[in-house]
Formats: sequence, C-alpha cells, structure tokens
Amino acid sequence: MDDLIADIQERTGLPADKVLEVVTMVTDYLRNALPEDLVRQVSAHLGAAAESATGAAGTARSYASASASTAADAVGSAAGMAQSAYSAARDAVQERMKPGEG
Repeated sequence: MDDLIADIQERTGLPADKVLEVVTMVTDYLRNALPEDLVRQVSAHLGAAAESATGAAGTARSYASASASTAADAVGSAAGMAQSAYSAARDAVQERMKPGEG
C-alpha cells in the first residue's frame, strides 16, 4: 500500500493525504464490487500496509494542496487503476469458478 501511495504521489504530485483519500475511495468501491472471499484475500495482503499508509497520511498533511486539474488527473488515474484491478480480480474469480476445475 505504501508503494502504491508513493507511486501515485510521484505521478500526480499530490500529497499523501489526498492520495490516501483517493485510494480509500477506490478500496471502498472494490469492497462493494468484488466477491467477499476475494475481498478477504486482498485485505489480508494489504492489512498491515493499509494501517501504515493511514499513519503516513497524517504526517503528510503539512504538504501544500495540488491544483484542481492535478487532482482531477489523479482521480482519473486512480479510477483507471481501480478499473484495471477490478477487471483483473473479476477475471481471476471467473477463472477459479470454471466448471470442472477446482
């Protein structure tokens, strides 16, 4: 999770607290869109990292705010990443649920 936040910060110039806000929105969306067992698996992998990222966001509040266009670009990038993650997760679930395999 820290790597994701750092990568988005680097690409968009947004402060960590804003990036964490977007990542949280994407995470909430995926929690509602994906099957529960897949959400548990992803949460298990991101659990400790997500807690660490929340702490980092508190420290990052001293950063200056980004312009509205940069924020819009960041949201667009996050939405694209969320769509890609959702598609990959959906494909993985569908692959696991093929008849005759198990």
